[in-house]
Amino acid sequence: MNENLKVHMNPLIERLVCSKTGDEVPHNDFRKPIGLSSAGAPVEVRYDIGAVRKELDKVPFSARSTPGMWRYAPLLPVSKVPLHFAADVGGTPVFPHPTFSQELGGTVYMKNEGANPTGSFKDRGLSMAIALGTASGARQFCLPTQGNAGVAGAFFSRRMGVEPCIVHMPEGYQDGIYHRSAAFLGAEVEFFGENIAATGKRMREAVAPRLASGELVDISTFFEPGRLEGKKTMGLEIFEHFKNEPLPDYIFYPTGGGTGLVGIWKAFSELKALGLLTGALPKMVAVQSERCDPVVRSFEQGLDIVEPVQSQGTIADGMDVPGAIMGHGILRVLRESGGTAIAVSEADIVEAFTTYGQLGIPGGYESAATWAAAKAMKARGDLAFGASVLLLNTGSHLIPIGQARSAAA
Repeated sequence: MNENLKVHMNPLIERLVCSKTGDEVPHNDFRKPIGLSSAGAPVEVRYDIGAVRKELDKVPFSARSTPGMWRYAPLLPVSKVPLHFAADVGGTPVFPHPTFSQELGGTVYMKNEGANPTGSFKDRGLSMAIALGTASGARQFCLPTQGNAGVAGAFFSRRMGVEPCIVHMPEGYQDGIYHRSAAFLGAEVEFFGENIAATGKRMREAVAPRLASGELVDISTFFEPGRLEGKKTMGLEIFEHFKNEPLPDYIFYPTGGGTGLVGIWKAFSELKALGLLTGALPKMVAVQSERCDPVVRSFEQGLDIVEPVQSQGTIADGMDVPGAIMGHGILRVLRESGGTAIAVSEADIVEAFTTYGQLGIPGGYESAATWAAAKAMKARGDLAFGASVLLLNTGSHLIPIGQARSAAA
C-alpha cells in the first residue's frame, strides 16, 4: 500500500457555516475532520471571494492545465492534490441530443458522468471527501450505500493509501455488482437493515468511538462538506461549457440525497459572486420515483424541510432515499431557482432506460428518469416550446444491466 498522499487545505477558505442556521462552524485549523454542525445539519464551505477573484485574474479556469475537476482549485477545499489520485475525475462532456431535442420541441443537452473512473458522478464527491478528510487527519472512511458511492469510496481510499473503506449495505445486496466491486477494491463490506437509513444508523452505532476521535470519517451524503464541494464541480463545468451562450432553461437532476443538485446551485452562486456569471440561471428540477418521492411531496406541500417517506423500493437505486438530511437545502434551491420537483413511474423509468439503449445513450435508470420527467412536464404543459434542457446522466448503463435482478416495473 502507498503511503498517504500529501494533501493541503486551500488557504482561500474563509469560514464554514451551518446550512440550516447560517451560523459559523469552528474548523480549528482543520486539525480534525469536519462533520455535521451542532444543529445536526450539513456544513458548507465559504471562500474568500475577493482572494479567489485575484487568483482567477492571474490564471482563469479556462487557462488552467490541471486535468479534470482540479482545474477549479481556487474554489475547492483542498489543494496540491497529486495528479494520480483523481486527475481522471470530472471534465465530462456536455452535448446536444438531436432526437430528444426534436421530440421535446427545444434543445436537449446531456452531461455524461459515466465517463468518470468508477462509472458515475459519485467519484467527484467521494474523491473530494477522502482528500479533505485525509488533509484533516483521517486514516479511514466509512459510509452506508446501496450503489455507486460504496464503490467510489473504496476506489479512492485505495488511491489515497489509507485504510480500506468500511462499506455497509442493506440486506439483499450480498453478491450484487456493488458488493463485488467494493470488495474487489478492498472494502470491508457488511450488511444490515432493509434500506440505507437503517444501514447507516447501525453503522454509526458500531463505529461511534472511532468517529468521535476523528481517525474514522463518515462520508455519507452531506455528513461532511467534501462531497458537496466535489459535486459542485458539475456546475462549474456546465458554466464553462455555456460561457459564450445562455445556460439551459432547466436542469433535470435525479434526486436521492440531492448533493449534486445543491452543489450545482452552489457553484452558480459562487460564480455570480465572482462576477463571472451574469445571465439568467436555470430552473432546477428534482426528479424522483413515485415509489420513493419525499422531496416531491414536501415541495408540493410547501414545507421547508423534507419529511421522510416509507420507500416502496425503486429500480433506480440512487433515488431510493426515503429521507434527506439536506432536504432544507434541496427545497431552498428549487424555490430560489424557480424550479420544481416531479415524480415519475417505474414503468416510465424503464421505458426511458430502454430508449437510452436504443439510441446509444450511456446512462442508468436514474439518468433515464430525467428524460421521463422532461417528457412528463411537456405533456402537462409545464415545459415551454423551444426551452433548453440539460439532463444529468449521473452514471453508466453498465451497472444496471449487470445487476442480478430483473427490471420489474
